[in-house]
Amino acid sequence: MKKIIYIMLLIISTACNLKSNSNSINKTQVDSSSNKNNINDKKTIAIQIDTLQINGLKFIQTSKDDKFNSLVNTKGDTIIKAEDYYFQAEFLDINKDGYKDIRVYFFSSKPNLCTNYLFDKNRNTFRQIENCELDIQKLNGTEFYYSYNSVGCSDMDWESHLSKIKDNKLVNYGFINGKGCDFEIKENPQVIEIYKITNSEKDEMKLITSLPYLKNIPKFEDKWDFIQKYWKQKL
Repeated sequence: MKKIIYIMLLIISTACNLKSNSNSINKTQVDSSSNKNNINDKKTIAIQIDTLQINGLKFIQTSKDDKFNSLVNTKGDTIIKAEDYYFQAEFLDINKDGYKDIRVYFFSSKPNLCTNYLFDKNRNTFRQIENCELDIQKLNGTEFYYSYNSVGCSDMDWESHLSKIKDNKLVNYGFINGKGCDFEIKENPQVIEIYKITNSEKDEMKLITSLPYLKNIPKFEDKWDFIQKYWKQKL
């Protein structure tokens, strides 16, 4: 009799333990599923494919998580190869020839770091401008372009190149080194140094003149007009 009672108690105890373990397993599975979803959410990448019409031609653009990634033509030929450091593409007329070109910006501490592609109307495709990683601007009525690049001191120190595009390569002709930083000006005077590029391939240059910084750029925002006007006047 005692054996029967003992066996019954053992069965009841085991059943209770199984129920308790079952609840624990179910709870773990729910948490695991939730964690798995969270992990998947972190790894999920949204791919978007769009058909674009540029200069009367169709191209296929791929975006990852709403960031520009690549561009191919309808034949599958690569125009701009896929890179994860791209974040935006602009379609604008860089060389002012009436056709849309492409500018692709990078993830960078410099907001205007990019690659530039000119439309080749003879080949109906785009060609990358070599030696060009800034958002160059054309000086209207000329063959020249100028650039702007921040080099430090909260954008008070900067530089600008005067360039031409030859055989789809950017060739530099002039250089401005703007030193507007107002920190320790006795050791580092505020000055605008103008250079002539003597060898673009080797980046060799000759100092032409130095201008007082505050006389020519009294306010921070005045530098944009100074750069454009100086290059255009000195051509």
